[in-house]
Amino acid sequence: MSTDVVAPSPVAAAEVRAEEGAAAPRVDGPADLRAVARELGAVAALTALGGLLPVAALPGECVLLPDDVPPPGGWARVGEVASDVGTLLVWRSPRTEAAPGPAAPAVGATGPAAPAADERVVTSTADAAWRVGVAWVRTGLCERLTDRAVERLRGRTVGGTATVNLPPVRLVLADAALAHLEAQALLGGVAARDAAGSPDRGAAVSGSSLARVTAVLDRSSRAVHNLFGASGYVDGDAARLARTIDLLGHASGTLPGRVSGTPGGTPGCEEGQDA
Repeated sequence: MSTDVVAPSPVAAAEVRAEEGAAAPRVDGPADLRAVARELGAVAALTALGGLLPVAALPGECVLLPDDVPPPGGWARVGEVASDVGTLLVWRSPRTEAAPGPAAPAVGATGPAAPAADERVVTSTADAAWRVGVAWVRTGLCERLTDRAVERLRGRTVGGTATVNLPPVRLVLADAALAHLEAQALLGGVAARDAAGSPDRGAAVSGSSLARVTAVLDRSSRAVHNLFGASGYVDGDAARLARTIDLLGHASGTLPGRVSGTPGGTPGCEEGQDA
């Protein structure tokens, strides 16, 4: 069994390889972000995502962005994260406040839909699409972490055997490769839609599928991180990459819910809803 992880999709093989930390190449769809993340890292991949989709988040939620990708107006900077190839800034979207106004209409009253409700639906849809893009970025970053682990372990030996060839290590790497393939399969609806030239750029991934992608990537990245031993917990490239993967999952890994199209609807956490 090979210890190499699955190679990037053909989209990026020739176009993405460049000096790490360089500006991200143009991408044609969310699936292309995986190869950018694997080859160039989080900064380039999130820059490419910002060029593909508008930055979006539900009220009070956070996103991680490179310095050259501005958030919408009114967002607050709440911190920064050191990745293995640069710094990401953490931004929080403003929390909505109930604006003072006239009393609510009587039950059964007719009239046009409230503009605020329409705006919430648009925000929710954009937020879902952004989260799917981040999931593609995390998939590539997990492969990047695995590549780094394989490279490190090939140069180390235990009892005259390359560490990367030890059965327990090969098992971890095989599980990681399967997790990456599962994530791609679950996110594949978006890639298929883009390949078909659909004008709908929205995400076609259910909330439960997105949560599953997050879970398998969390599990694989933490298992691979352990392969670095104590060095993985020193503030170096491996630790920074693993921390970036983890924080991206916390910020954008699950779908809080979609806003109901009815006036007064609020975000929920409905299992299986579309992202």
